[in-house]
Order: sequence, then C-alpha cells, then structure tokens
Amino acid sequence: MSIKNIIAALAGLFGYAIVRQSTLQQVQQAAATLEPSAQKPGQARPARSSSWDISRYFLADAEQPQPPLQRPGNLGTLSADDHYQAGLQARTQGRDDLAFHYFAFATALTGHEPAMGEMRDMGQACLRKALELNGRDDLLNARDLLVQAVEMDHRNPQARKMLARLLQPFEIPDLTKMCFIFYDGERADHIHREAYKRALEYVTLGGVVGDILEFGVLGGWSSRIFCEIMRDLANFSRIHLFDSFEGLPDYASDIDINSWEIGGRKIWADKMRFPDEFRKQFVSAHYLHIRTRLSEIIRRERILIHKGFYSETLKDDLPLKASIVHIDCDLYQSTAEVLWALYRMNAYQDGCVLLFDDWNCNRASPLQGERRAFTEFLDGQSRFTATPWFSYGYNGMAFHLHDVSPQTG
Repeated sequence: MSIKNIIAALAGLFGYAIVRQSTLQQVQQAAATLEPSAQKPGQARPARSSSWDISRYFLADAEQPQPPLQRPGNLGTLSADDHYQAGLQARTQGRDDLAFHYFAFATALTGHEPAMGEMRDMGQACLRKALELNGRDDLLNARDLLVQAVEMDHRNPQARKMLARLLQPFEIPDLTKMCFIFYDGERADHIHREAYKRALEYVTLGGVVGDILEFGVLGGWSSRIFCEIMRDLANFSRIHLFDSFEGLPDYASDIDINSWEIGGRKIWADKMRFPDEFRKQFVSAHYLHIRTRLSEIIRRERILIHKGFYSETLKDDLPLKASIVHIDCDLYQSTAEVLWALYRMNAYQDGCVLLFDDWNCNRASPLQGERRAFTEFLDGQSRFTATPWFSYGYNGMAFHLHDVSPQTG
C-alpha cells in the first residue's frame, strides 16, 4: 500500500478527525528519505552526519533505558530555601542530577530566583560540555546536553540554535508533529496550546507541584505541546504518558456500546490503531519514537511511558502526585478506570487540574462518555469536589479539583 493510500485510510480511522495536507506531505517526505527507491535520479538527499542516519538515530535512542518509576521526593515541611540549600550541597558533591531535582522543587514552590540562577549556571556548563563534543560524533550525548542547557535556561539563544542545527538532519519523520484530531491543524494547535498553557501557568505560578499525567497519547501531538510549554515556563515536572499504543480496548461497557459515537455514528471502528505500514515510517516502535522526539525538548529522565491498557498499567499503585491530569480517553469505560485508579493511589491533590479532551463527545450528553464517568466519580466519593474552569475548542473542558477533607500523603 502506498503512503498516500495509507494517509487516505487514516482519514476515516479516527472518526471525526481528518488528516491535513501538511501531515500527508510530512509522511511523503519521510518515505522519500527512508526508501532509496523513492529517491528521484539526481535529487539531493538532506544533509546527514557521516556516521548517523535516521535509522541509527532512532534505534540508538530506543536502546536508552527508561528512568525508574519513583516519586522524586516528598515536599513535607521543606521550604524553597531548604531545597535550594540541598541543591547547593549536591552541586558541591558533583551530583548535578540531584541538584537539578532540588532546584526544580525550589523553583516550583515559589519561583525561587537563586535556584533559577543555579539552573542557568548548570545550563551553561552543559552547553560547554556540548561544545567539547562537537565533531566527535557523539550525537545522543551532545543532544542531551543541549536539551538540558535549553531546559535550564530556555532563553539561551546559543543553546537553542545549536540544538536545532544538530537535529535538523533528523527532523523527518516526526509523528509528534502530526495532528489527527481536527480538520484545521493550525487552529487545533492554537486552541490546545492556549488551553495547556493556561493549565501549566496556573500550576507553575501557583505552586501546585506534581506530575503531568496524560491518558490517551495517540501520536504524541498533545504530549509535544505540553513538553514545549513546560520547557518555556521553566516547569520541571515529570510527564507520564499512558496509552496502549495499540488503539482502544474492546468495548466492555454497555454505556460505550450504546453511546452515540459508537452505537450511533459507529466511529472508531478500527479502535484508533495506526496501520502497520504507516508505523514503519517512524523506524523504532511507536511509543519509543514518541519518547525520542520528546527527549529533544526536555530531558529523557522526565518522560515516563506506561505502555498498555489502563486495566493493566493502573492495576497497581504508582508513586504519582498529579498537578495536571489530561484525559483523552474517548470512552466512558476508560475514563472511569483512570479517575478511580488515581483516587485509589492518592495521586490527586488540592488544586490540581483535570483536562477532559472529549467532554462534548456523544452530543455532550451527561449520560455518556467522559461526562458520565466524571459525574459518577464526584458522586461516588466524598474527598474531592470540582469547579468548572474553562472550555476549549468544541470538545474540551477544564476543572479544578478540591480536597475538602485533607489527608496526609
């Protein structure tokens, strides 16, 4: 099957979503790069490093281990100054990763300027190390150092330019830049970027310290927006991505089976799974490709991927404390699993934000989909209440969650 035919098939795969022309062009360029037979005689290929090509880049990065899943510390009664002093001590011991952790907490609590100054100094040190690697063909280390340099000082133009130049030969293919959710990709980016930025500004400036949790990743388009805004707001949270990366689960709930989207319009017939031929363009496994691309924005240690259906990945308690929960689950069944699992593992906190991406699915009926799951959650426990905050686009809704009976944890 040709790339063009695969893209045409994708247009129907996601129901109301339409694959835009720029996405088609990106995938066609990817095919031309990856398949020698697609190269026209006399046509120049994009510039490549002498020893690094797209395949080596993605496959080498895919071999990098995921960081351990552990809560990076408990705030307890420590102040921003306490974290700052602990960071200074870690730096004197040469433990820069630990220092980053402490300075990040100090910054998250109060926008602590001395901690941010230390971050900028550490970013300059990373930039100097990256400059020393120039010409040594150590692509991944150079990339990671430059990512850290930008992450700790997002206004550093030299680091940004060096990173862009380093990654330019590997820009295509990039699944995380492909929008499958709306007929107008530019408008979708504007709407969702503004919504995510409002949520991230609130938790960053308001001192709601915790993880960013996303349920429903698809190609990583929204994950990328989150990471870019986190970098530019100096929000040093971790981001957790939950998805099967194999499409939607079997419909087990009569509420979903009889819903307007599934029983009425009969969309998502293929369970939103990317065709195998389409996924081949991205070299490494779907979820690893996404991790590689996000690691070009924030350090890999802050990106944790939970691959599998929610019934599997949320079965055991995880060391999470949420500042933002982005629920793009489509189904009542999946949304209910997420809401109650996070409650069970004490992941919610006072003031955290819930973003529902499919709030107005099913004709905005309160008896179906995300709306019903959230209503049942609020009615089924007494610890948390919610306040509507804002709607975004035609389908999204944001809430603040309030802990009305505070507990320790």
